[in-house]
Amino acid sequence: MGYPPSSSSIVTGAVVAFLEHVPPFQFLPRSALAALANTMTLEYFPKDTVILRAGPKAADSLYIVQRGGVKLSFRTAVGKELILDMRSEGEIFGLLSLMGRDMARLDVSALEDTLCYTIPAERVQDLMSRHTEVADYFLRTSVTRYLDRSLNELREQTHLMGDGERLLYSLSVGDVVSGRAVVCTRDTPIQEAARIMSAGGATCLFVVDADGVAAGIVTDKDFAAKVVARGTPLDRPVDTIMSSPVVAVERGQIVFQVLVAMLSHDIHHVLVTEGGQPVGVLSNHDLMLLQGKSPLNLVRHVEQQQTIDGLAAAQKRIGELLPLLMREGATASHITRVVAEVNDRVMGKILELARIELGRAPVPYCWVAAGSEGRAEQTFKTDQDNALIYADAGAGRPEVEDYFTRLAAFAQDALARCGYPPCDGNYMAGNPQWRQPLAVWQSYFAAWITGATRRTAEDALIFFDMRPAAGDLALYESLAAHTRELLQTGAFFKSVLAYVSIEHKPPLGFFRTLVVERTGEHKNQLDIKRHGTGPIVNAARLLALDAGVAHTNTVDRLAALESLPGQDQALLRDLRASFEFLTLLRLESQMRQARAGKPPGNYIRPETLTNLQKGTMKQAFQAIARIQSQIEARFRSPEWSQLGR
Repeated sequence: MGYPPSSSSIVTGAVVAFLEHVPPFQFLPRSALAALANTMTLEYFPKDTVILRAGPKAADSLYIVQRGGVKLSFRTAVGKELILDMRSEGEIFGLLSLMGRDMARLDVSALEDTLCYTIPAERVQDLMSRHTEVADYFLRTSVTRYLDRSLNELREQTHLMGDGERLLYSLSVGDVVSGRAVVCTRDTPIQEAARIMSAGGATCLFVVDADGVAAGIVTDKDFAAKVVARGTPLDRPVDTIMSSPVVAVERGQIVFQVLVAMLSHDIHHVLVTEGGQPVGVLSNHDLMLLQGKSPLNLVRHVEQQQTIDGLAAAQKRIGELLPLLMREGATASHITRVVAEVNDRVMGKILELARIELGRAPVPYCWVAAGSEGRAEQTFKTDQDNALIYADAGAGRPEVEDYFTRLAAFAQDALARCGYPPCDGNYMAGNPQWRQPLAVWQSYFAAWITGATRRTAEDALIFFDMRPAAGDLALYESLAAHTRELLQTGAFFKSVLAYVSIEHKPPLGFFRTLVVERTGEHKNQLDIKRHGTGPIVNAARLLALDAGVAHTNTVDRLAALESLPGQDQALLRDLRASFEFLTLLRLESQMRQARAGKPPGNYIRPETLTNLQKGTMKQAFQAIARIQSQIEARFRSPEWSQLGR
């Protein structure tokens, strides 16, 4: 419903004051603005309302967003929504339709509860005829021909048999799955299971329980390796050769999420379910039909390399992957997970080449990633943060230490050649301190937790984000279980960690203004990592360690915490959304810096953001302030006064 601003001088004055900051109306004299204000209507649109719908009916008004935000989108040839743009406070929409007078080319929907001023079409035409500066602005803004051409190209590219990279991020699993899930029960004889799979023309078979839920998978390779090669009797039940658990996705999930699952689990088949029941199977071959330049192709290319030089050349393609993922609408956490998966493959390949050169390790070991790499939150090139845990059987043996010294040196050099510079703080397996038997690592964590100081807590943070990257994962699991047990009685350590975790406050001033650097190299900029993503990482880590959550990824930690009783679920959801938004802003900024030939950094200029982005950033900082307040209230101890507070 719309309401005219009224002829009241107070209301008209408020509208005029608003228009004075909106191009091209800011070019008009105040008298013209006052006259215009009396013809305008203020309209309210609840969240998700379709304000304009693409079609033959042209817009009859020009819209100016007074509060809130809208998205401009269209439907692709396969029925998927593609968001083309967003408009926030002070921005206009409906201009192309109004000027073309023929049709509305885009759907416009309210992203949140939104207020818009509307100006009748005839009044817009009158303004253009009377004020050349307004006409010039609108004509420059009106790019109907070029937009139509771009939209047609996009529609063609997003056709089902078109641009596969785009489809990867816009289609759901149900849109592309073609294979039917072939199933049998646990007690089906192996020979009968093979017949069922062959009759179904499938390359895999899912073994289901009595309730129809998949318990395992058998592939054609399993029949060759576990039956033919081993001489397994054909009358044995099929569950004796199945692999479990089954990786499954619901039909409605985005195809990109399946790709992440395949990369994470190194598998070639994913079960597609509907309500938990098997309905189809998606294979890597299906994804290959959609893709050209893609993460799966990059991983395959990495795996094919047989030299460090070849690996270094393959790794450079990660830089090509980031803009692609961002352009196609992948979330920040999806982007960083894919980067981490590719980096893990590079690391695994380096260790494989090391084994060829150095021989087998004398005792089992586990190569672990730490810091942002351990959290799977790397953006652009990062330095080396890693460590090595080896079996206690090798403790004190010179030949074992010699082998792992050479292994760490080989890996450090290979990583540097692949574009990962050594860590300035020397948190690397090349440092003997971080290349130790399991028992020594257990003593490290015991000392950090039971004898915590501000300095030791700050130094140890990087290792509380560790995850296994290659080798004997059981060594890492033993260390992680030992650490979780220590943390159950680590109240003082958690208090010290809380102090360290909330040191960097969000850059919000009075009246929700953004606080920026006042002098120096980064004048009028703010560090989005130090004051934005960093505090969320710290809060998620502390709360996860306190709750016994095993995840190291920030989004996974927040999601796991949200599912636990007694948690502030609304705030945790806000923090997850804030982390995704701030990380994406950081990625976009770093990508612009890289294109300009500058080293990627963490500072951004708020004035370069849209009003909607600035408003969302302020909301993110408010969420950070709330969680920091809760942490202080919950973990503060008398010792804080001795920690420099």
